[in-house]
Amino acid sequence: MSQPFSCTVSVPELRDVDEDNGEFWVGNPFKFSNVKENLSAYERNGCFLNDRNGSFLDISYLSGSDNRGDSRTVVGADIDRDGMPELFVRQVGGGALVVYKNNFPKTNWLAISLRGEQSNSAGIGAKIIVKAGDLTVQRELFPVVNFLSQAQAKVHIGLQKRQQVDSITIAWPSGEETKLIDIEANQHLRVYESDGHTEAL
Repeated sequence: MSQPFSCTVSVPELRDVDEDNGEFWVGNPFKFSNVKENLSAYERNGCFLNDRNGSFLDISYLSGSDNRGDSRTVVGADIDRDGMPELFVRQVGGGALVVYKNNFPKTNWLAISLRGEQSNSAGIGAKIIVKAGDLTVQRELFPVVNFLSQAQAKVHIGLQKRQQVDSITIAWPSGEETKLIDIEANQHLRVYESDGHTEAL
């Protein structure tokens, strides 16, 4: 999984607790075990789809991901190598590992893994810029997701209908830079820091 390095996040102001809807506040979490409540407040899981207009659509029910499991982490990984990452959700307390198959309409994609030499061996921390026509995608290779999980050390780029990438620029942690041009879509490439050569995986 990768993190965009050109985005900012805003956090809304705290609001009052709505006790009529079952919300509660625990001032001292060490006394929480005496309260006999569930920390998750029995919230259903949520899944949101980026509408590419600065908003997200709640597709929890439509996707089937709104189960009542006490989920703590989610990781995306393309286990069937079709370019459509699946979601792995882990429940707290050793509950079932839930896998959600990606059934969205198939689009073009590109996956990039790195092999560092002067930098670390997986290229973690590298900044990657992919340009394909009017699309520019910026990612930082940072395979940390959240609680008790780790993503694959690769970047997955959705290209929609574009069948070729015009350029890939990789700024390695060492300060070196690699630039590739005219790359076919729908493949997983490993890029080597030493001389910039690639291999299909």
